Amino acid sequence: MVLLLLLMMMMRRRRRKKKKKKKKKKMMIVVVVVVTTTTTMMILIMIMRFELN
Repeated sequence: MVLLLLLMMMMRRRRRKKKKKKKKKKMMIVVVVVVTTTTTMMILIMIMRFELN
């Protein structure tokens, strides 16, 4: 998870230099948020299952 965040930060820094691509930044941020939320939910579900068992 930390590595993914670092990669996204690097990508954001690289994209800041190019001012023409503004709409894609928002889309990437939305995708990242969705992916992180889904992964966290899956992890929580797995933890709950292990605890129940």
